[in-house]
Amino acid sequence: MSESTCEKCRTTPGTSHTFHYGKQAGLPVTDPPPIYRRRIYGNMHGTLTEHYEVGGVDAVTLCNRCLARARRRRAGTMLRHWIGEPLVAFFYLLWAIGIGVWAWRTDWTELAGWSAFGVAVTAVVYLVIYTRLTDEDFAQHTAVELHEDKLRAQGWNAFWTDQDFILLTPH
Repeated sequence: MSESTCEKCRTTPGTSHTFHYGKQAGLPVTDPPPIYRRRIYGNMHGTLTEHYEVGGVDAVTLCNRCLARARRRRAGTMLRHWIGEPLVAFFYLLWAIGIGVWAWRTDWTELAGWSAFGVAVTAVVYLVIYTRLTDEDFAQHTAVELHEDKLRAQGWNAFWTDQDFILLTPH
């Protein structure tokens, strides 16, 4: 991995992160370029196979500061989505109603304890999400976000991290 200037902030030296790009192809053909496929199991229509033409590999230089900012932003977004899930939102609503009823009937010290418990659960979920985003796979997703518009303008519409790319099999 090379050391050059970060492409996001353009001030700090960073590390190069690569990702793969390509486009969805029609039916497989025998002529080059090679077509790769990905099977998706478990959907209601049986096995779905998508065919892709792999375009190449792109590298993006990102510094640790920009990755940390993106990680915080992504963790916050994922937390909002988690809270927005119907079942989770239902339990938060029950928790809020319970605290309201409890505050009406009992003393404030117990209310403060249960409020702190709800905040602690939310903080733990945020920390779990944040720590899951601290790997190379997250850096590659951030790199894709930075170059995605440029590559889409060139006709590429599929992007893979190293972990995703190994799931593609040559046809």
